[in-house]
Amino acid sequence: MTYEVALKKIKEKFADVDASKLADMAVQVTLTDADCGGTFYFKSENGTVAVEGYDYKDNDAVIDIDRTSLMNILAGKTTLDKAIAKGAATAKGNFEKLATLETAIPKYERKPAAKTETKAAEKAEPVEEKAPVEKKTASKAVAKPAEKKVAVKAAAPKAVAKKPAAKSVKKK
Repeated sequence: MTYEVALKKIKEKFADVDASKLADMAVQVTLTDADCGGTFYFKSENGTVAVEGYDYKDNDAVIDIDRTSLMNILAGKTTLDKAIAKGAATAKGNFEKLATLETAIPKYERKPAAKTETKAAEKAEPVEEKAPVEKKTASKAVAKPAEKKVAVKAAAPKAVAKKPAAKSVKKK
């Protein structure tokens, strides 16, 4: 991703931030990614936020961060403190003003899996229970060896008990 594309996405994410909750501040941000590194600033003043792609010398804070971590912060999935703790970001300057950023970002709410499964089950149509269908094999070669023996025995004609032949009497 190029720096220009990343900056455009970041501007879109800052549009979701509630600027009325932000302290008036200017923060210089340096993206540390190899493919889209660059510097921009965001300035919050009188309830509005401006994001521009250049250095801001008279800033309240400086943040060095990778793009993914910044996007996760702006999506409300993590905080700047957590990104710093993981080593994905560094910051210096007025942390009191930076703390207002967390309150201005809409929180990302992850729905519990149990509720999602329950809702899916409620929406599903009831399924009629059907009797199990036995599969018939087309060839005896497919049958298991134990079944072959049974099949052979069942297929063999029953032996009929023969009556002893009557003894023939010879006339002399």
